[in-house]
Amino acid sequence: MKVGIVTILLSLLVSVFASAQTTTWHYEFNEQEMPQSWQWLHETEGWPNKVKNQFVENGVLTIEPGTSGWFADKNAPFLFTLVKGDFDVRARVLASGLQNRLPETVWSLGGLMVRVPKNTNKDEWKPKEENWLFLTTGVAEETGKRVVETKYTINSKSNLKLRDVKDGWITLRIVRVGNSFILLTKLDDDKSWTVRDRYYIADLPPVLQVGINAYTNSMAVPPQILWGDPFAFNNQTFDELGKPDFRLLVDYITCQPAAVSFKSENPGSQWLKNVYENRLTDSQLSDKSLLKLLGE
Repeated sequence: MKVGIVTILLSLLVSVFASAQTTTWHYEFNEQEMPQSWQWLHETEGWPNKVKNQFVENGVLTIEPGTSGWFADKNAPFLFTLVKGDFDVRARVLASGLQNRLPETVWSLGGLMVRVPKNTNKDEWKPKEENWLFLTTGVAEETGKRVVETKYTINSKSNLKLRDVKDGWITLRIVRVGNSFILLTKLDDDKSWTVRDRYYIADLPPVLQVGINAYTNSMAVPPQILWGDPFAFNNQTFDELGKPDFRLLVDYITCQPAAVSFKSENPGSQWLKNVYENRLTDSQLSDKSLLKLLGE
C-alpha cells in the first residue's frame, strides 16, 4: 500500500511540475572583483564590517570572517545577490582554519544562505525580524570534527541540526520550489546527492537574498551580549577576544531554475499549488524519488 501511495505521489508530481523560470548564472571567481549585483550585508544594512580578509586567487574566493555568528537576531558576514522565484543554487566549498586543515575555534562555519531581505537598516533595527535558512560546513560545538549544519530561523527563532561529514571539498545545494526548500550535499567522490533536510516555510517572498555566509568565534563574546543584547553583538567587533580561526574557500557558486515547479492554467488553483509543493517535503516521498525530481 505504501509503495502504491509513493508511486501515485511521484506520478502526480511529475504531471503538475514543469521547468521554473529564474535567473541563471555561474560564477567561478576568475575576476578579482565581484559583479555589482553582489553585495555584503554589512554594506546594505550599515553594520560594522566583520570580514577580516577577502580575496580571489587562482579562481577561488577566500573569506576570513571576524568574530560573528548567525543565530536568532545575530548576524555575520554574508555576500549575496537577489534571486526571484524557484531556484537551484550550488557552491563547492572547503572550510578550514587559518593555519590548519580544520578551524581550532568552535562554531566556525560557512556555506550557502537564503535570507529574506529587510527594508530597514541598522538605525531602524528591531528584534524578531530575521528570517533565513542555510547549509554550512566547518566545526561546530566540538573542534577536530567536521560537520554539516542545517539551520532555519523564523522571526529570529533558530533551529539547527549537526551531522558529521568526511574531510574534503563539498558541494552544497539549496533548491527552492515555492514554499519547499531542499538542502543537499555532495562530496567530490560521492556518486549522488545526500538530502540533508527538507523545509516547508510558508509566506517567504518571491525575491530572496542568496549567497555565501561565514562566521567564527562567537563564544568569545561576553555572555551578557552574546545571549542578551543582539544589537550590541551585531554593532561591535570583538576580534581582540578569543581566536577567530576560520577560512572559507569557494570554488564556484551557480544558480539555475529548479527542475520542477508547479504549473497550472487554472487561476483558482493556489490551494492545489500548495498541496503539491508540500509533497516535496512529505516523508512519504523517499529521498530517492525526490532526487529523481530535482535532478543531478
